[in-house]
Amino acid sequence: MDKLSLVKKYFSFSIGIWINAIISFFTTPVVTYLINPSEFGKATLFSTAYSMFLLVVLSGLPNSFMRFFPKQDEEQLGSFLWSCLLFPLIFTLIISLLLFVFSGYINLFLVGESHSIATILLIGSLITGVFQTFNSTVIRVKGKGFLYSLIQVLQSLSQVVFVILYAKFVDQSFYCLLYAQLFSSIFALAIGIIFEHNYWFPIRINKRKALEALKYGYPFVFSGLLWWLLQWTDRFVLRLYTDFNEIGLYSVTFKIVSAMNLLTSGFSTLWYPFAYEHYEKNPDGGAFFSKALDYVAFLTFSIGFLVLTFKDVIFLLLAKTYRPSASISPFLLLSPIMTMISIVIARGIDFSKKTYWFIVSDGCAAVFNLIGNLLLIPSYGAKGAALSTGLSFVIVFAIESTVSKRLYPAQYNLVKIYIVTALFCISAMFHTLSTFHLFPSIFSSAMLIVTLYLYKSEFTDVLRELVTLSQELFKRGKA
Repeated sequence: MDKLSLVKKYFSFSIGIWINAIISFFTTPVVTYLINPSEFGKATLFSTAYSMFLLVVLSGLPNSFMRFFPKQDEEQLGSFLWSCLLFPLIFTLIISLLLFVFSGYINLFLVGESHSIATILLIGSLITGVFQTFNSTVIRVKGKGFLYSLIQVLQSLSQVVFVILYAKFVDQSFYCLLYAQLFSSIFALAIGIIFEHNYWFPIRINKRKALEALKYGYPFVFSGLLWWLLQWTDRFVLRLYTDFNEIGLYSVTFKIVSAMNLLTSGFSTLWYPFAYEHYEKNPDGGAFFSKALDYVAFLTFSIGFLVLTFKDVIFLLLAKTYRPSASISPFLLLSPIMTMISIVIARGIDFSKKTYWFIVSDGCAAVFNLIGNLLLIPSYGAKGAALSTGLSFVIVFAIESTVSKRLYPAQYNLVKIYIVTALFCISAMFHTLSTFHLFPSIFSSAMLIVTLYLYKSEFTDVLRELVTLSQELFKRGKA
């Protein structure tokens, strides 16, 4: 695959994420004017619970589908899809019954009201989420990047439109966001099934393949739960020590920071299948992965420092009640940055099939995050949660990079990454604690220059490649 083809494939998968990020970036301020932080906090806790239950019922089967898809004959793919769906549907039924039985307690914790239909909406979202996850996975493994992006964009737009219409004409409560999530998932699922109906019908299940897929996938549940704890523990601890308003401020910060996920999500969608394919064809190609790490580290840290420098300007777009979120954001930027870098360097763990190391890394980080949140949130609230959560992702990277380097022969340059990570943490601390906004911005700008110097070779190459690709595209456009 030449560079231009690779860029085109990355673009096809990531364009939807880019557009979604733009939509989210510009609509989040609108939502902050329609829904107050307390109601936003309730919706966030609902999403937190939803993501946990969805992770459990999926049981790693989407990973199994993606892993064994290349080995299936074309006529077997429909049967293999439903074979992978079998156990998630059974687990969904069991979880749904438990949610219904204990709905009063669950509603009280999630939204502060025992008599609420939040649990019913949670069950509906869970069922839809299972099918939509496999719907996206089918399109992803087929390499249909533009269809994948189209569905993402339509799902995001339908959710935004629903939120605005419901808030304006019905109610400005957390139900607005809950209904929007369910409606947009159903809409996206319908589109995906229309385009890929050959895989969905007729329904056929191979029990042997279902058990084989479960055997491969279930370990991902443990690492996935630990990853979930790493990402969502802060919300639950905030629920214990603060109010829904603080949770709302913290959550809207995540929404803004998630703009960086346009790089992470788009890259991971392409990288996993590409990395597996490259390894199968060239098992000793460690130089490729080490070079990829340098480029990814350079790009993500550079963007991180830019966002950090201009964060106060960005948060001016929000309603006044949400603007204190600006000082919460700095350490949360470590989440997409370290995740992006880990996506590249941790593949040695996959190649060696010693995936239990993901449980170790996520487990250590989750324990650290839990302890950090319990210690910091009572005194520092959302800022303490951000500090603990951000540093937890550094721990994930540290463990996975160390192990992967031992398991796969690639000469990763970790020294530069640790130097820039330390500089980023210092800069984030200034941005979190300083009341004089100019100094932190000057400092983070200086650290960006240091990063460009440390990665001057990658910086030069990126500029050169951008010029070359632009010239190639221009020539093809004229042809």
